[in-house]
Amino acid sequence: MNTQQHIDPAIWEACKEGDKAAYAHIYKLYYPRLYNYGCKFTVDAALIEDSIQEIFVRFWTNREKLLAVRELKSYLFVSFRHHLLKLLAQYRRNREDHILADGYAFDLEISAEQQRVAIEEQLEQVTVLNNALHHLTQRQKEAVFFRFYEDMSYEEIASILNISVKATYKLVARAIVMLRDAYHNAPLVKALVTLAPLIAALGSLQLSVLICAQQLPLHF
Repeated sequence: MNTQQHIDPAIWEACKEGDKAAYAHIYKLYYPRLYNYGCKFTVDAALIEDSIQEIFVRFWTNREKLLAVRELKSYLFVSFRHHLLKLLAQYRRNREDHILADGYAFDLEISAEQQRVAIEEQLEQVTVLNNALHHLTQRQKEAVFFRFYEDMSYEEIASILNISVKATYKLVARAIVMLRDAYHNAPLVKALVTLAPLIAALGSLQLSVLICAQQLPLHF
C-alpha cells in the first residue's frame, strides 16, 4: 500500500507543462487508491468511477495552479471526496434513506478476503473487531482509514476532513480506544494473542499493535 505513493518531482513538473504521459502516470498511481476510498462510501462502481474521472479532468485543467508536489495527494482526495459526497447527496434526495449523524456513510470493515486469512480459532476476535468498527462514527472510520491504511499525516487528514489537527488527533485516539476496549473486553478472546493473525485480519500492522497495547502512546 505504501510503495510508490509519492510522485517524482520531475514527473510532476512534466505534468504541469502538459506532458500527457506524466499525467497518465499520476492517474495510474492514484486511481486505485481513490477507488478504494470511494468504496467505503458506496458500492456504486459507476458513481465512483465517474467521480474519479471528473476530478482528474479538473486536476488536468488546474495543474498549473498547484504549487508543489506535496499538495497533489490532498488535492485529489479532497476533490474526489467533495464530488462523490455531492453526487451521493443528490442521489439520496431522490429516495428515502436513513439519516446519519455525520450526513454520510463511510464503511470501514474487515474485508471478506482479509477475514479468510485469519485462522478459524481467532474468528471470535475478527467478529469482535468488526462489530467495534461498525460502532465508530463515520468520521472516526474515515480518519482511521487515512491514518493507518493511507499512511497520511494528521495535517493531511485534517485538510481532507476540513477539521482542525487537534480534532483529528481526538478522532483517531477515540477510535483506537474504542477498538482496543472492545478487543480486550471480549469474553471469549484469549489472554495471550499472537499479533500475526490480528494483522492479517485488519490489514494494518500499526493499527493492530495499537489495539493489542494496554496503553496508547502519546503520539501514534
